[in-house]
Amino acid sequence: MKEKKIVALTVSALIIITIAWGAIFIFRGAAVTGLAGKILLKAGRPLQFAGYTVLVDRVEGNKLYGIKVSSQNKTLEAKSGDYIYIPERNAIRFTLVDGVAEDHDPDIPQKLNRLTFQQTIFTLKLEPKNK
Repeated sequence: MKEKKIVALTVSALIIITIAWGAIFIFRGAAVTGLAGKILLKAGRPLQFAGYTVLVDRVEGNKLYGIKVSSQNKTLEAKSGDYIYIPERNAIRFTLVDGVAEDHDPDIPQKLNRLTFQQTIFTLKLEPKNK
């Protein structure tokens, strides 16, 4: 009789542990995205990674307002958007809405390519600028 109780308790514990790990696996993306936003994306503070600078006027959860992404020759500006952290790639994927993309030709400084967009997706790998 005692052995049956021990087996039943062991099986119950394994089921609970399996369910808990499954929940952690399923919801890890949302939790990590929330943590990444609190740690990385601050309104009015430039975020610099791998030659890019990201500046956001306002952050509400994963919603962004007044977004500017720039590098030496490229600039993206958008009125709004959102982001998601991709832990497998150590990257943030931005979906930018209602904006302008500018590309400067380094060989011909007077040449400027300008494109307006309703929506674009921009992925930024989170590798430090100086390794």
